[in-house]
Amino acid sequence: MRADEPAKAAERVRAAPAAAAASDAPAVVVRRANAETPPPVSDPVSGGVATADAMQIPPTGLEFCDVRRVSADELRRWKADPVHGKAQAADIEAQMQRQGEAALAQIAARLAAGSERQQVAARLLMRDADGAALLAQRSSDAQAYQMALTACGSHVAPETPNCARLDARRWAELDPSDARPWLRLMDAALQRRDPAAVDEALAQAAARPRLSRGEYLLEAQAMAAAPAAPDVAGFGNALVMTIGFDAAMMGVDMGAPIRACKGDALKDAMRLAHCRAVARQVLAGATDLIDATLAQKLADRVGLPPEQQAHDAATLKTAGQRLSQHMSEDIGMDCAGMRRIHRLSATRAADGDLAMALALLPARPAR
Repeated sequence: MRADEPAKAAERVRAAPAAAAASDAPAVVVRRANAETPPPVSDPVSGGVATADAMQIPPTGLEFCDVRRVSADELRRWKADPVHGKAQAADIEAQMQRQGEAALAQIAARLAAGSERQQVAARLLMRDADGAALLAQRSSDAQAYQMALTACGSHVAPETPNCARLDARRWAELDPSDARPWLRLMDAALQRRDPAAVDEALAQAAARPRLSRGEYLLEAQAMAAAPAAPDVAGFGNALVMTIGFDAAMMGVDMGAPIRACKGDALKDAMRLAHCRAVARQVLAGATDLIDATLAQKLADRVGLPPEQQAHDAATLKTAGQRLSQHMSEDIGMDCAGMRRIHRLSATRAADGDLAMALALLPARPAR
């Protein structure tokens, strides 16, 4: 990973609409990513480079936890002199970056002394995808292998000698019950236009009873090492950076069956049966909101009866909207906002963002 990744995480996430359109993914990808990546401090008022006229002044000013408080009067001076304002914002961003880097180093050091999975996560948090891949080659931990393989295939970690030695089939061998590596193999087969390999991967995915977690894996490992960075600002900024790393590694694995299960392909009875099995099983076992949303879309496309669908489209859409709103309201760069980031990350690490989203829905009346 490049050294400037944390500062660029928000810009990568804002590019999600194009990626979502290309992968046939629903808008929830964009909503979730934009909501969960805090705005860059380069414009601490509006999140993004805005004109002076567009800059809104909070009456109480802005607080940047353990860095400084910027009064409303000072913000007005920034608005009147954008060059000065951007320089001040850049200084704040640099201080927050240092806070996060220091805490991230503490977290990585703690993880490096732990399990194989934690050691791989430590390497990735320190932007060493090649080192993570070397550890993963010797590991029997499927999630350790998954994290390294995903980082190696992301646009922030160009292929290196050790990355080149990782393969999704080895991942599948490490956890024979997991459909996710077969979704990854299906995606590769679709990219190289190999219909026989697509059919094999689809059948294998349909035969697997579970789907492992696919997102926020580094965040979950960082939360496990929380005592290594007890200060609110440092750990909060480290989490923001970690979420950026996870976003950069984000793959939409359920995009593969979405592309494989459409049009004339569904005229084949065997492929249709496999598509239905994947939709039903992923929808029932997903912990990631994006997986559930795409699986439900696939379920409708392939005619899976509603009684076989664990979640319906309207419920998932509303849950995604509630989660986006919840994240937007709770994330902030003041100390209270940093504490909320801690709590949100802890909940997501424990339960996944699908459970978080569904928990925000009003309770259904008892029958």
